[in-house]
Amino acid sequence: MNQIQIKKSVGKTAFLEIYKDWANLFRQTNCVPFLSYEWISAWFEKLAPNREIYLLKAFRHGELIGILPLCLQTKKVFGLKFRQLGFLGEEIGGADYLDLIAKDENKAEIWIEIFEFLKNEKSFDSINLENLGQNSETISILENLCRLGKSFRFKAVNSSVCPQIKLESGWESILSQSKRKDNFKRRLKKLEKVEGFEFRSVTAKEEISAAFERFAFLHEKRWEKDGGSEATGLPQLMDFHRSVVENLAEKDLIRFDEIWAEGECRASVYGLDNGKTFYYYNAGYDLDWANMSVGMVLIGLSIRAAILRGNMTYDFLRGEETYKFDWSNAQENLVTIKLNRPNFLALVNQFFEDSWIFMRDSSKNLLPSEFATKLQNLRRNWLRNRKAN
Repeated sequence: MNQIQIKKSVGKTAFLEIYKDWANLFRQTNCVPFLSYEWISAWFEKLAPNREIYLLKAFRHGELIGILPLCLQTKKVFGLKFRQLGFLGEEIGGADYLDLIAKDENKAEIWIEIFEFLKNEKSFDSINLENLGQNSETISILENLCRLGKSFRFKAVNSSVCPQIKLESGWESILSQSKRKDNFKRRLKKLEKVEGFEFRSVTAKEEISAAFERFAFLHEKRWEKDGGSEATGLPQLMDFHRSVVENLAEKDLIRFDEIWAEGECRASVYGLDNGKTFYYYNAGYDLDWANMSVGMVLIGLSIRAAILRGNMTYDFLRGEETYKFDWSNAQENLVTIKLNRPNFLALVNQFFEDSWIFMRDSSKNLLPSEFATKLQNLRRNWLRNRKAN
């Protein structure tokens, strides 16, 4: 008898049944906050109306040692049902570094058993695992397992980049290598003369909800002219974040860094903080204070505060915005893994996906930058609405 057993849980009650065990396993791992029970369960409840829960649990001698949080989505390819497994937390909602939830020393043997289990499942045509970190052991394990058999065709695609700051060198060194060094010092000095200027870091449970509403107001105003934010621009997204912020505050995993001046919050960074890494999720700033560069100054103060707390990494998460690279001294690629069964529907679906990626990348290189940006905003808003319904 094999030492590790894989069990599948489906249906909405799957979350209720596993809450305590999930939370206990999560605490033992190095997994990111996006893989916490609080984030994943809220995502499914608020943002995944057309997906079915598909949890794979690994047990050794009756003890839960691994969870692969998947969902099943059905779409149409040539009018035929195409069924695809993906991570809970994928697409809308902006979760990075999704993966198997397990201790590092157990991942390889758990994946071997999960792979064998999935080979014999007939409920899906393809597996699409989005936004794994480039250093995830999952990538090489699955590639090797696919080479050993003919059950799945393996494909790995670099999907995004996450600029990061490694904080070991300290604040003065990081500021010195930043492209914002002189501007930051000049703008900070000017802001410090403003009445009521203050940097705040909000983590107290009783203050978190109000801090989120301040962030959301500033963030939405910033994106109003472009059709709304991808992060908060739908009622479902706002409900999701309100739920996540409140629940993760109970686990001490949420932090809002803010700049206050003249009695109001002028800029806010919404982040997740596990004590090792600060994950910069998003930000907002008062447009009337843009000439004071409150957003840029807040990032610098947020980085400095992370160093003082003892964080080792400041992770900007996915996105190639210039301001992130102006501060960063490292980066990590996100990788999407596709495991396609050798059948017609999976082949056609992969063709359409590859064609869309080619057209997207070509438009960036061939179209005028202003037009390409407008087209990107339209596409982003269309995708946001489609994924949420």
